[in-house]
Amino acid sequence: MMTLSRSLARSGARCGNRQAGVALAIVVWFIAGMSLLVAGIVAQARQDTHMAQVHVARAKAVAAGDGAIQLMMVDLMTAERGSEPAATGRYRVGEIEVDVILVPATGLIDINKASVEVLAALFSLAGQLSPEQALLLADAVVQARSTGPAGGRQFDAIEDLLRVPGSSRALLDSVRDFIVVGESGQGMINWSLASGELLRVLATVSPAQADKISARRDNMGGRSRGSSGGQGAARVDTYRVDALVHYGDKTWLRRRWISLGANSSSALPWRVTRTEPARVLMENQFLLGRSVDA
Repeated sequence: MMTLSRSLARSGARCGNRQAGVALAIVVWFIAGMSLLVAGIVAQARQDTHMAQVHVARAKAVAAGDGAIQLMMVDLMTAERGSEPAATGRYRVGEIEVDVILVPATGLIDINKASVEVLAALFSLAGQLSPEQALLLADAVVQARSTGPAGGRQFDAIEDLLRVPGSSRALLDSVRDFIVVGESGQGMINWSLASGELLRVLATVSPAQADKISARRDNMGGRSRGSSGGQGAARVDTYRVDALVHYGDKTWLRRRWISLGANSSSALPWRVTRTEPARVLMENQFLLGRSVDA
């Protein structure tokens, strides 16, 4: 009897130990699960906070950029007749500083009108394609615009270039600062108004013409020849206006295409033909020869 009692006692103790171990394991797993749940909630909250900050920053960049662009256009329209308009300007909108760059659309390559040679040089120099790849893509662009349903004006937006076989997002990002399409396009490029980077494209196609323009600019102190007025100056009716919004530790780009002339929807003597979403410029990104630190 005593042996049986001792056996039962030991058996009960072992059973009790197993139950305690199971209970402890359940508690540990519960605590681990709750820790994971809390960590997930904190991570989601941080992500939501970050996204909210991004949306606020984008909204401020849009408002400040659009305001600075309007101020730049006012300065352009009120400049003394015959004077060379300022290509850049710095404005303060509230507490935000904005640099504005005025780019004549006629000084950009219209991919609806540019020749195969010019397009190939652009894709090779700016897009960093091999000469063979650049020529194939240029041929594809010309083929696409000549067979399009719009009768040679298939490209209505810069992003339409992605529909051409052989193109890519990386290539588009490389050439988007040098091209124009759609309503803002003015036909053949006026090389006298082109940036220094685009003169490298011209130098590939016509070295003599590029040398002539470069020499003329040297005599003019590096300025391109063109304004909205002035004797002998090339008339500019459409501009690409870039607002570089310095907010926080980033630089946002707000880009608008603006045509001069009466606006039926407002009293302003210009109209916006295209507005691109604001985006953050990467560190050391170049914008028509101007280095921008994000």
